[in-house]
Amino acid sequence: MRRDVKIKALTFSNLYFLCVAFCFLASLFVSVTSSYGLKADKVLATVNNEVIKFSDYQRFVKSIGSVKNKDVVDKDLLKRLIKEKIILHEAIRNGIEASDVEIDKGIEEFKKQNALSQEDFEKALAQDGMNIDSFRKFMKDKIIWSKFVSINIYSKVVISDKEIEGFYNANKKDYLIEPEKVELKAIFLRLREGASVTELTDLKRKALRIVSCLKDSDSFERLVKQYSDEPLRSQGGMFGKFTRGILIPPLDNKAFFMKNGEISEPIWVSEGVYILQLINKTNESFKSIEDVKEEIRSYLYDREKEKLFNDWMKELWERASVKIK
Repeated sequence: MRRDVKIKALTFSNLYFLCVAFCFLASLFVSVTSSYGLKADKVLATVNNEVIKFSDYQRFVKSIGSVKNKDVVDKDLLKRLIKEKIILHEAIRNGIEASDVEIDKGIEEFKKQNALSQEDFEKALAQDGMNIDSFRKFMKDKIIWSKFVSINIYSKVVISDKEIEGFYNANKKDYLIEPEKVELKAIFLRLREGASVTELTDLKRKALRIVSCLKDSDSFERLVKQYSDEPLRSQGGMFGKFTRGILIPPLDNKAFFMKNGEISEPIWVSEGVYILQLINKTNESFKSIEDVKEEIRSYLYDREKEKLFNDWMKELWERASVKIK
């Protein structure tokens, strides 16, 4: 039965501070490439007449973490900050708000996650040059940003069971548990290097005679002892178990199209001729679609989310007034 699954908008209790508010952008735009140095707190850019200073950039990269040189402006990270500002401006223009209750809840969850008492929280803010009021403004912006992204991106991503099934069938090899295998016996007749035409003709006749005997229910083991060259003679004709692609192409191409118990016609290779008997074949086994459904859903969701976000962000950027100094 077809079942469409609509991804729920994120609850705002999970969109506090940087743990989630920056998460989406971080997943899409993390790249550190060309950069340029800056020594003073100069204006780096303007977004709809809002000035972005070097100090704003430093605060931004500090909140992201894992940025080693905060005194050098990375162009890609600056664009990330600009994109966040564009989204925030657009959200406010569209009337998106954050209530005091939501802000209080976000702050309490932030303190809880970081095991901070109120006193420790205020000390940490002071060390970053902030106070309660400035942090509340910061939290308010993040909640507004998150709400707007949720409305325009998360709520629009729909992944159906039909899409999951199509992806699974198109990429089934990625969910392989066990490859197809064949177990073979073989008789090997070696062709002497530099053999004459007569020797080659004799070898062809011998190979055809062996195949005829096998098809007349003669014992494979007896014929191995009588005719096969080493190393298969001493192994009783046991050739081994193989997955597809292990054997040389002439043998591989034949073995995997044989049926259990089937005897091959003589197969010629550079060293001589093989006569195969298929003892057993095991088919490929795959993870079931039920086992990987949520993994596929998550992948398709992230892929669609990224596409929607990139297209949406491009439109917002084109509408905004952005100047990078």
